[in-house]
Amino acid sequence: MADDGTERGTAAGTRAAGRGSTPSAQAHRGTLDGLFSVMARHRGTAVAVQDEGRGITYGAAERCAAQLATALLRAEVQLGDPVLLHCTDHVQFLVAQLAVLKLGAVCVPVPRDADRAALERCAEVSGASLVLCGSAFRARWELPALVLDDPAVWSRISRRRPEASLPHSGRTDAAHLLVEDADGTGHLIDHRAWMLSLADRTRRVGPPDRAVAVCGRPGAPEALSGAWWAFSAGVTLSSRPGGVPVAPRTTDHATTAVLRPSDYATALDAAVPGAPTRLRTVLLVGEPCPGELVRRHLRMLPRTRLLAEFAPLDGAMPWAAVDHSADGGTTSSPSVVGREVSRVRITIRDAEGHPLEDGRTGAVWASGTALPFDRLSTRGRPEGDLPAAASLAKSPYLGRRNECGALEITGIDPASPGDPPH
Repeated sequence: MADDGTERGTAAGTRAAGRGSTPSAQAHRGTLDGLFSVMARHRGTAVAVQDEGRGITYGAAERCAAQLATALLRAEVQLGDPVLLHCTDHVQFLVAQLAVLKLGAVCVPVPRDADRAALERCAEVSGASLVLCGSAFRARWELPALVLDDPAVWSRISRRRPEASLPHSGRTDAAHLLVEDADGTGHLIDHRAWMLSLADRTRRVGPPDRAVAVCGRPGAPEALSGAWWAFSAGVTLSSRPGGVPVAPRTTDHATTAVLRPSDYATALDAAVPGAPTRLRTVLLVGEPCPGELVRRHLRMLPRTRLLAEFAPLDGAMPWAAVDHSADGGTTSSPSVVGREVSRVRITIRDAEGHPLEDGRTGAVWASGTALPFDRLSTRGRPEGDLPAAASLAKSPYLGRRNECGALEITGIDPASPGDPPH
């Protein structure tokens, strides 16, 4: 289906307004699945995902996703339908995700370690009527499910010729619905926001080299963010159930790691001071990076870049970014989460939602085309009574602009409806 800029359906009846096309996106239609298809054509034999002893190439992932998308299309999965993805590993998650994206449907990732309450939140917020899952998780869902590691399922799927009309995705269609752990709020992210965010990260940090390491939680926001950064460069996503090691084994080849600050703290706890490492860049995403973690990194890995992206709501789409190792930690404050990334505008507001002058402390808000375009919630609007555009998002943090114009986080907003994400 051509991207004509008209409105299209998304999860739970929410609609994304058409926003036009950009020249740089036209080579791959400005969509995530289109980007992956380009990489599959040019790097078909390269490994896309390596998850412990299991891997898949770009070409194989593309072929399997086309077959699965065809089966889902014949099962009447429609444009804009939400589909829950609860997968065993990153290989399975990649194929399921690509298939849903090719249909123009909406991926609702469910982290592998999600508890019962989290499963119920994902189902309720999304309104999904189908689960793509591994056999280990089938019994946890009452919804209809397609078990992706059942040989009989793939025997049926592989007999079908891939549907010639695919892909159906468009750049302003919703690609993912990310549901917060704490309060049951879902953030709808379109393909365009992902593409803008990935391009900005590559401009700031440079493209990842060889492989991007993530922790072993397929479906988690930080893993999703690291995966698409790897795919945008045609390199390997590398995952381990035990987490990202600071001093990799001789068989590991990742030079970049993307993870949450809490996971990186765990990795440093297990590291031997002075041990050699192949990691050239560590990128932390999600909540603000604690000062002690910055200092530990600078002591233990002084030659490895430490960057952080402040993504306070969904854990994947950054609002601001900072390079903690740029000056050796001599002048930057760990409370500084940096300046806005491209296509994002941060404002500091009072309790009534009015913008404050630089230097004054208030609630941290953001808007922009590189952020989720709308939110769904089981308990009404997360912003309470404030009449705000859907694209204007409130974080659970208080902050201010410092004299250099960077954003400093000063604490937790007591008026926030829930605890900050962890």
